[in-house]
Amino acid sequence: MSKLVALPGGGAAHDLNWFATGGLFDEVAAFIRQHVRDERARQAVTAQATSGHLFLADLPEPVLTDVLRALRDELPAYVNEVIYPPDTASAMDYPEIFIARAKSLAHLAGRSIALRESEARSTTGPEGPTVVTARAEPGSPLRGRLLCQDAGDIDFLCDPGSRAEKLARAGVDGSASLCIGTLRLEVGIATHQVLYARGYSPRDSWQAARFDIPDMAPGAVFADPDQPFVPGLSVALDQSGSWHTQHDDRSGWLRISATGEGTTGLVTLVADGIGIGVHAGHLVSVWLRCLPS
Repeated sequence: MSKLVALPGGGAAHDLNWFATGGLFDEVAAFIRQHVRDERARQAVTAQATSGHLFLADLPEPVLTDVLRALRDELPAYVNEVIYPPDTASAMDYPEIFIARAKSLAHLAGRSIALRESEARSTTGPEGPTVVTARAEPGSPLRGRLLCQDAGDIDFLCDPGSRAEKLARAGVDGSASLCIGTLRLEVGIATHQVLYARGYSPRDSWQAARFDIPDMAPGAVFADPDQPFVPGLSVALDQSGSWHTQHDDRSGWLRISATGEGTTGLVTLVADGIGIGVHAGHLVSVWLRCLPS
């Protein structure tokens, strides 16, 4: 019998539903309980899980945001290390199917976060600073794998050996988001370093195109706001809506560019499969190599 985890989708009657069999559901429910700091909310999660469902929208803030971020950022590693560790996976038939099902909840959590942020911007206006300048410096890209799902979910999985480096680049205060619609660039709150891209970009919104792939020097891009980044708040880069999303199926590269700039800028490879274009002190393009997952 399938059990349900429902994540808020950014509006009434728009939940994002994830289904799993009892054993996997119980493991995920235990993971969620670990990240619920409020005792009353934890009791509510336990009661719902006993009934075979979890409606995360029922959680109060900031508990809901904490849980969604934990699902997005920490669940993939938890799946590999706790739910399906190597010795367990090696004894299973087709373990990749079960691992992918478990990790798909992390993708849904990322989509939930992006949709909620998009809805907040549409109802209350752009959040955070309105002016962001950008600069590129020499460096090395963050190692990992960019995932572009057919459903439109985009995520970046750090190599296990690069997780400490990701935390160091983000700094002690964690990360905030620069948003282009529902696509987000994670940026260190303290360091201002652009880490990687994640979020949601539906394939039916991509324009087919042919374009040359620029040279991408390995390095780092820093986004400097006119006001401090605030944990939990995003900064919209698309306030005018003038960004185009184009895909070249020959190379697999997806190009998101600010049309008003007339250039994609000097592109820096900040993470495996992720380039950031900077021109005249502004972030003007994002390049994602969306290969089949």
